[in-house]
Amino acid sequence: MTLVDPIDMSLLDAKFRDDIKSMPDGEEISACFACSTCTAACPIANQWKYKPHQLIRMILLGMREEVLSGKEIWECLTCFQCQERCPQKVRITDIFFDCKNLAAESGKVPEKVVAIAKELIDKGQLYVVTSDWEREDLGLEAAVPGLSTDGIKAILKETRTGRLVKGGE
Repeated sequence: MTLVDPIDMSLLDAKFRDDIKSMPDGEEISACFACSTCTAACPIANQWKYKPHQLIRMILLGMREEVLSGKEIWECLTCFQCQERCPQKVRITDIFFDCKNLAAESGKVPEKVVAIAKELIDKGQLYVVTSDWEREDLGLEAAVPGLSTDGIKAILKETRTGRLVKGGE
C-alpha cells in the first residue's frame, strides 16, 4: 500500500506548465519550492483533496486533467491569503483564476457555476427580493427604485458568461 497514488507519466502534459507560465500572473510559478506556506494560510485547504502547494506542483508536473477537472480551483475563496504569504511571490490565487479560465475553455465547469451564471443572465442579479415584507421590515419601498438589470443582462449575454450558459457556443 502506498500513501500516494503513482503518477502515470504518459498522462502528463508539459505544455500545461508553459501555458500557465505564459499568462501574466504565472511567470513566477517555477519559483515554488513547495514550502506549503500557502496551504497553511488557506482557510479551506483542509476541505480539499489537493492542497494549494500540491496544485502548484501538479501544474509544474503537467497534470492538466487533474487540476482543471478538480473542484479545488472552483472552491478557492479568492481571499489571497496564500498569495500574500508566499515567500517566492508566486501568484497562487491568480494562477487558480487562470486555471478556471482554461477549464472553462475546455468545458470543465461545475454545474453549480453554470447555474449561477444562468441566474445572473436571466435576472441580472444573484439575489432577488422575493417578498415585499423583506424591504418593508427595513422601512424601504417594496420595489427597489430605479433598479434596472436589463443593461447588465445584455452585457453578460455577450461575454464568456453568456457563452458558458449557452454551452460553449
